[in-house]
Amino acid sequence: MTRLTFGRALDRWGWGSSVLGVATVSAVMAAAVLLGVPSARASERPTPYTSLTVPVGSSPVGVAVDAMTDTVYVANSTVYSGTVSVIDGATNTVTATIAVGSEPSGVAVDENTDTVYVTNNCGNDPSSCYPGTVSVIDGATNAVTATVAVGTNPSGVAVDENTDTVYVANFGSDSVSVIDGATNTVTATIAFRKGSWPSWVAVDETTDTVYVTKYRVGRMSVIDGATNTVTANVAVGADPAGVVVDENAARIYVANYESDTVSVIDGPTNTVTASIAAEAGPSQVAVDENTDTLYVTDTEPGTVSVIDGATNAVTATVAVGANPQGVAVDGTTDTIYAANSDSNSLAVIIPSAVNLSPTSGPAGTPVTVSGRGFNPGETVKITYKAGLASPKQVTICTTAALSDTSYTCSGTIPPTATAGASGPHKILAKGLTSGIKVKTTFTLT
Repeated sequence: MTRLTFGRALDRWGWGSSVLGVATVSAVMAAAVLLGVPSARASERPTPYTSLTVPVGSSPVGVAVDAMTDTVYVANSTVYSGTVSVIDGATNTVTATIAVGSEPSGVAVDENTDTVYVTNNCGNDPSSCYPGTVSVIDGATNAVTATVAVGTNPSGVAVDENTDTVYVANFGSDSVSVIDGATNTVTATIAFRKGSWPSWVAVDETTDTVYVTKYRVGRMSVIDGATNTVTANVAVGADPAGVVVDENAARIYVANYESDTVSVIDGPTNTVTASIAAEAGPSQVAVDENTDTLYVTDTEPGTVSVIDGATNAVTATVAVGANPQGVAVDGTTDTIYAANSDSNSLAVIIPSAVNLSPTSGPAGTPVTVSGRGFNPGETVKITYKAGLASPKQVTICTTAALSDTSYTCSGTIPPTATAGASGPHKILAKGLTSGIKVKTTFTLT
């Protein structure tokens, strides 16, 4: 089975792991969007996440979040007339569709300037729009304010907000374009060895360091942002694609598409410290620095894997749509977004949660229970499960989750509850349809 399609063109030319013929090289170079062959699969057991679906444009690939405005941007890689869908994160509705260039793939946001950058890959016909371009969008007006010529088949894009600099990985011309965000001009071009296929890029703003995956050679290049020079090349897995930086932990994560792994790299030493076994065809990665959690799109099973950054353990697998590609996290709302390329949709992944107010008091205390992350319309049952002689558990309240997955209900801590020896007592929220369970505690005083 052909697993990788660096753009839909490769499906037609049948590129798998075989050696490329001369006649197909230009076709391969003409496609920089990572798209896998999907087979959507449900999670094997309930996980504490709920996924909603937002229809977007054709073949969505890149996704980025502006946490300042609670806005999500999705690059729809339509041939010749690509678009960007603009989604209100509060309502999960498409509020605008912006016309950009041919086959947009990567998207990045500068929250300081409310500016969005989109790479136009021109994968199926690079001759029609040579060289590749980057569309610059004003986030306040959704207007394209500039089009910047870069290298051939631009794919990944990242922003250093501290220096107002944009970095673009040019898959087809084996280079990275450096753009001054203030003037929308290319100030430098960083060249790689021919046939390296730089695909995606990430920035560590604390160290002014840029990381670029080179798909063909299984390497990640490290670039000094101050001098635009390559300072190191790190061997990772086979066919590295997405890359992300956890600045808090000084770690870099790389999704290795063909070897079904995620490489963990120590930033100060540029050494691989771990290799995490992933689902088939990991494509893109995002990190929630607040929770030290990594999210990886698994193209073949149609899932997003959740990885604990402290332990490198996969803690959950969330079913989304067919062939998920780009993934992004809103660190303010802890919401995850994945672009389902073959489903023409955006998956909105919401962690399940239960909150209690107050969190302590005597037996018989009135409480309000709230949270989110349950299937819209399903019954959520809240149970007190400790400190009781008989029965061992009591239902505090039940309610139905709303369309945004949130819920709230009120009840009373059982008057017969006693402190016992177990300390804080468990409050369990369970979705009766999904089987999702999350818990918090109440302390008797």
